[in-house]
Amino acid sequence: MKKRRAAKKRSPQMTILLLVLCLLAVFVSRYLEGRTEPVSAPAEISGDTVFEVRFFDIGQGDSALVRCGSQTMLIDGGKVKNNQKLVARLKELNVDHLDAVICSHPDEDHCGGLAAVLASTQTDSFYCSVSSWHTKAFSDVVKYVGEQGISVTVPTAGDTFAFGAASVEFLGPVEDYGDDPNEGSLVARVRYGETSFLFTGDMGFEAEDDMLAAGANVSATVLKVAHHGSAGSSSTEFLEAVDPEYAVISVGADNDYGHPTEAALARLSACGIPVYRTDLLGEIVAVSDGTSVTISSEEKTAAREAPSQTTDTCEFVANASTKVVHAATCGQLPGENNRVYFETLDDALSAGYRKHVSCLGG
Repeated sequence: MKKRRAAKKRSPQMTILLLVLCLLAVFVSRYLEGRTEPVSAPAEISGDTVFEVRFFDIGQGDSALVRCGSQTMLIDGGKVKNNQKLVARLKELNVDHLDAVICSHPDEDHCGGLAAVLASTQTDSFYCSVSSWHTKAFSDVVKYVGEQGISVTVPTAGDTFAFGAASVEFLGPVEDYGDDPNEGSLVARVRYGETSFLFTGDMGFEAEDDMLAAGANVSATVLKVAHHGSAGSSSTEFLEAVDPEYAVISVGADNDYGHPTEAALARLSACGIPVYRTDLLGEIVAVSDGTSVTISSEEKTAAREAPSQTTDTCEFVANASTKVVHAATCGQLPGENNRVYFETLDDALSAGYRKHVSCLGG
């Protein structure tokens, strides 16, 4: 009868190694699970759910209110000098509680009005690209965040949170841009059903390129154009990747920066993207039913009030936002509420419009 060979005893070192490997496997499993599963999934879309984004007419700055059912979120707050205008507008809209506030970056024309909002409106969470900055405007914001009993959350690319039946994903920044707050802007994609809205802060070409290289899903139905339409933002490659149905530029009338620039408007026009501007249209409202988006505005400019004019009576149709004039037969005419009509090309050119290259030549 054969004797069984006695089992080898594990050395203490081997036992410890196996224990460490087991613990590591559990940690990695939970980490990956946390990365792939959101903390809370969006609620289902119902017929009663209202989803809208209001791009406020806040002067030379950014501020947008997002509503999804009973939930509200404010993205940026414009300048300090316009803070009471923002507070009053929120009051008019019966906003006395904010589920979230996103401050894209600490520049005063984005964070300035948030201190006044936080001083008067209960807020559940606050996100920003930084938790401190060397300006009084942002220091005041941090102060009132603290008085709300919350702290500034600095998200990283890939972080998400549920917002009613919608979801919010931070796509950027994907790199550390040091002391450049513009390139380091938070970029947030808000998805509701089959529609989405991309908020880009003041990021420029470098951050756009890095985001595309990282494989971020930047596609969106509505694009909030970066940096008020500066020449150094909204590259053709980025616009083609986003491929929006509409673009919104939040900008002050006759501002000192020349925003939006001809270069940015030309790129948007070349990509066939209709542009809506707060300096020309006032407050802009985008409403989604989960499948499509409709846009309306105050239509501040008198040039838009031409209901009796149509392509049947006028030879040329201009885009009031991009200042581009088309032949009435062009296949890339702007939307009805974005049109200005001219009987002659000379009339359009004299009014400051430029020719659409595709239909009118250079």
